Amino acid sequence: MKHLVNASNLHTGGGVQVGASVISEMAARGDVEVPLTVLVSSAVERNLDTGLLRSAGHLRPETMDIRGFDAWNRAAWRRMDGFDSVLTIFGPLYRWSPPFRSIVGFAQAWIIYPRNECYDRLSVVQRLKTRLKFWIQAQFFRRADVLVVELDHVKEGLVRELGIPPERIHVVRNCLSSLYLNEALWQAVDMPQADCDLRLGFVGRNHMHKNTGIFPEIASALEARHGLHARFYVTFTEEEWRACSAEFRKVCINVGPLTVAQCPSFYRALDGVVFPSLLECFSATPLEAMAMETPIFASDRPFNVDVCGSHAHYFDPLVPETAADRIAGVLGRGRRLDPRTLRAAREHAVSFSSPAERANRYLELLIGKT
Repeated sequence: MKHLVNASNLHTGGGVQVGASVISEMAARGDVEVPLTVLVSSAVERNLDTGLLRSAGHLRPETMDIRGFDAWNRAAWRRMDGFDSVLTIFGPLYRWSPPFRSIVGFAQAWIIYPRNECYDRLSVVQRLKTRLKFWIQAQFFRRADVLVVELDHVKEGLVRELGIPPERIHVVRNCLSSLYLNEALWQAVDMPQADCDLRLGFVGRNHMHKNTGIFPEIASALEARHGLHARFYVTFTEEEWRACSAEFRKVCINVGPLTVAQCPSFYRALDGVVFPSLLECFSATPLEAMAMETPIFASDRPFNVDVCGSHAHYFDPLVPETAADRIAGVLGRGRRLDPRTLRAAREHAVSFSSPAERANRYLELLIGKT
């Protein structure tokens, strides 16, 4: 039997980190009895320890960059066609009738939440194009023999929206980076000083579904309802920051994009993390904030509840006043944070899953043990 791990279509963001982590953990295992070919993008390759890969006799790494519908190219088809099973860490895999057992990771929230509020923020033309794009992707996801999702709400959405039998869907939890367990690897981040009562923060790009546009309204409500002067620290690119309104920039401070190793220091410097997202399959931000024992204020949505359970402070992401009230209730003047509560949140984050557990589950699915 010949098996392939396909990470050739991962080029940016969290997908690259997950791909590199999964492959590294597979390389570190010494008990894999079958050879594995690993097809990686240039971005994933840059995040891999080449020495580790060379020492892993069961792994055969190759580099190939596939982007979107480029997967229709015949070179990619020919390279995959000789395998009995192919694990595409995050899909879709644009193959209508693959001649192998296809295991595909799913992380496209627009498909499982087709009536989300983000569509209302698009023009008619954008809305139609977006719906068509995700309808096409959904058809290819349906062709997979096995779908792998990160949280239970995603499995429920695939059953509900695409009618995929639940036995074809496996939940393999995403996890905290092992970097958060080793303070020696953390790097400093420049945090400009601000005259304020609360330093609140957000890690991520300024995508529409992240809903960061409510930060000025939260700041206004904190001032008017609770007498608290807050500043939001964000991690936007320069282009994203320039596109923000004057109102937004008045209450926010941009520290720029962070490396993975800078994130722990960023979280530690904050009084709280605010994660108002409207649409996700999974985000690492809540786990990371809990791991750093920083209070997390999150939108009351399944993707946050599945991750945080009782360890987050939830609010309605469409009503900024609810966020302000939750923040003031925890961080207001005269309030003290309970160290035991913060430690419990950290323990929850650390035990949620692990890179080794995730890689083992992927490996079991690939070589057909489940």
